[in-house]
Amino acid sequence: MVSVLPNAPDARPELTRWKTWLFAFPALPAAFIILPMNIFIPAFYASHTAVTLLQIGTVTSACRVIDALVDPAIGLMSDRWSARSGGRGIWGVASAVLCCIALYFLFQPSPHTTVLYYGIWAFALYLGYSLFEIPRSAWGAELGSRPSVRTRINATVGLFTIAGSLIFWLVPVILFRFYGTTGFTQGTLSVIVWLYAALMLPAVLCVLRYIPNTSSVRTAAPALRGLVQSLIRNRPLVLYLLAVGLWGVGQGIWLSTTFFFLSDYLRVGSAFPFVMIVFFLSTILAIPVWVRLEHWVERHDIWAISIVLTVLTRPLALLPDPGMQNLPVILLLTALGGTLSAPANFAPAAILGDVVDYDIWKTWTNRSATLYALNTLVTKASLGIGSGAGFIILGWVHYHAGQVNHGLPLTGLLSCYTVLCSIPQLIATVIIFRFPVGRREHALIRHRLHGR
Repeated sequence: MVSVLPNAPDARPELTRWKTWLFAFPALPAAFIILPMNIFIPAFYASHTAVTLLQIGTVTSACRVIDALVDPAIGLMSDRWSARSGGRGIWGVASAVLCCIALYFLFQPSPHTTVLYYGIWAFALYLGYSLFEIPRSAWGAELGSRPSVRTRINATVGLFTIAGSLIFWLVPVILFRFYGTTGFTQGTLSVIVWLYAALMLPAVLCVLRYIPNTSSVRTAAPALRGLVQSLIRNRPLVLYLLAVGLWGVGQGIWLSTTFFFLSDYLRVGSAFPFVMIVFFLSTILAIPVWVRLEHWVERHDIWAISIVLTVLTRPLALLPDPGMQNLPVILLLTALGGTLSAPANFAPAAILGDVVDYDIWKTWTNRSATLYALNTLVTKASLGIGSGAGFIILGWVHYHAGQVNHGLPLTGLLSCYTVLCSIPQLIATVIIFRFPVGRREHALIRHRLHGR
């Protein structure tokens, strides 16, 4: 795509380690949002309210698609605000306030809750998360000018995200003495809401105060019409979004059926928090190992290898017989899955940072938040489509949540969890393995940017 250059000059001092951790910390409480919305809350509503699986699948897909369509506007406003005032941190404060309100209502449904109630507060929570994630992702790309720094920032964000997910599943275990169960109840969900508020609000205020807001490359303020130009001229962006979309559809199908697979098929529902704890602990331990592979392997190849290994090992989940007696084997397979899928927590965001630099080089306009908004649009839409498809398929085969299923309903669940989710992800790896921007191409891009 471009000729190569050994090294690109650094345009600014690197972000210090403690500031990297401070910048990444809000990802920990933010995980209280995205994790339950992908895995737990839809299944919780299906089991504890009058809302049906078909309704949940339809409304979840609609909420995510509508929310995703709003994301480019958030990205454009963030880019314009940054170009004029030099700051992105205020968006995190607005997000924290909105998410606190949405979490409170969404996590406290009554048995007679309607699908409208679920849809309103789910959409509010998705929107609040976008107000945090899009500007924060663009800000992270601007803070890391070199690939190694960008990987470090995104890996740290990934570690805090996984740590937040781990804490989410630890809460019911810690509160076992008070509620008599390791499952989620209205009480444990209420604790999570207050824990989110206690962690997120101070964290975003500290980031706003101590993290620099300026970009290392001076560019013009973005315009909406320029986004079309980016899509036309930025081939790496199109390939990246296509790969993310395919991966997201498969991931959505897998996530939407995870709770049912473990609780209804393997019958280890009472140990579900422990399964998730093992998954995220193994991911935390694996991320530094995968990051070190970047010394020898391109980032996009790391992500592709991770997807292939994850897909190939998914059918192993069918080996244990249902029942708590096989919980050790289930936990071992869970740890393997967490280890192999770890790069998904940092590699895509780091790759997109390189794509943003390519776009700046081509257009001389910093629309990083807008491009990250496109990323979240595609991610949310594909996850929503996949998640909705998973629920809709289960509805079509007349799957009954919270019960032991046989025949076609059971086949539908197992197919979604092991096969249907893997097909689009394998197609995505073909694109990722052939991604046109590697470390040497990116070095030349940075050299040209800072040499203008």
